[in-house]
Amino acid sequence: MKELTSLQWAKEGYIPKPGAKGVERWTNCSHQKKATYFTPEQVIEDKETAAAILAAKRKEYYKTRKETERKEKDAARFRELMKTKWQWLQEGRIPNKDARWRSGRELNGRNGFSYGNDYCYCHFDDTHEPANQAEMDAAIEDFRKNGNSLA
Repeated sequence: MKELTSLQWAKEGYIPKPGAKGVERWTNCSHQKKATYFTPEQVIEDKETAAAILAAKRKEYYKTRKETERKEKDAARFRELMKTKWQWLQEGRIPNKDARWRSGRELNGRNGFSYGNDYCYCHFDDTHEPANQAEMDAAIEDFRKNGNSLA
């Protein structure tokens, strides 16, 4: 017997009958999501309503996809602005003495990008360009002595 979800039936031009209950089942063997399945006796042919259901589902999918893309772009921009002390020195910038450092472990919980858990990161706004080469040399020497420590 053929059992399909309401969306699968809509793709074939059918919709569930008013009051049809269907059977709720897992959609796959990993038991992550449930869906309600309907038998052929529980659906009626209605191509216009089915097309409207599919159009609404496409619109919902498009909106969700756009929101996901926006979040990914925001996370990528944020990632570009968060770097370790050594990365900032490589780019010719020096972290300020009062920079707000955040651990990689904390940042990994914030978005989908992977930060090293054992490193600390500061934002672009907490850095400055050195006034001269001597200031940059002193910052690099400090890094060589103290490593990535915040002291």
